[in-house]
Formats: sequence, structure tokens, C-alpha cells
Amino acid sequence: MSDIFCKIINGEISTEKVDEGDSWIAINDIHPVTPVHVLIIPKKHGSLQEYGDSDKGLLGELIAAANRVAKKLSLDKTGYRLIINYGEDSQAHIMDHLHVHLLGGKRLGSKLVR
Repeated sequence: MSDIFCKIINGEISTEKVDEGDSWIAINDIHPVTPVHVLIIPKKHGSLQEYGDSDKGLLGELIAAANRVAKKLSLDKTGYRLIINYGEDSQAHIMDHLHVHLLGGKRLGSKLVR
């Protein structure tokens, strides 16, 4: 597969990295819905439904990465939201590569966002 996230991970598309680990990369969303909108993307290609029991460690790393990025951006003091979308009804723009949205930088309401 060669989705946009794979191209970013492989260096085919340049982007400013917010942070990076061995198994993930964090970048700013190009269509932010909050002042801080970072995507934490596993380097392993696959949709949410393709991840299974053998990926528990990687899935945990994504949450730890989101916490690390939130702290780096000082969101740990005010709060933030993590969102994982899957499927057409979620209005996800990229469904074939799992990613976690880290939202913050303002008081978040109860309205669901993409």
C-alpha cells in the first residue's frame, strides 16, 4: 500500500515532524479542527480493523506517544482529546492507515469532530 501516511513515513512527501519514535511519527494535521491538531501515525501500515492481538504493544505505544506529544506541547496542563476514527460513518478521510488525532489548545465541547 502507498497511502499518504506511508509516503510521509518513507520520506516521499516532506512534512514537519512534531515528534517521532521507532514505531510511530507525529505530524500536524493539514486541516486542523483545533489550535493543536496532531496525528500520531504508526509506521506499520494497516487500518484499525487489521490490527489484532499481536499488535497490543504497538497500540499501547501510540497512546504513550500521544501523551509524550501532549506533554511536549504543554497540553498536559490544560487537557486534550484523543480520537481514532474508522469507517465511512466516522467521516474519516484516511481509513486504510490507523492514526490517532490529538486535539487541544482550547476548551473542547461535546460536539463530535472528525
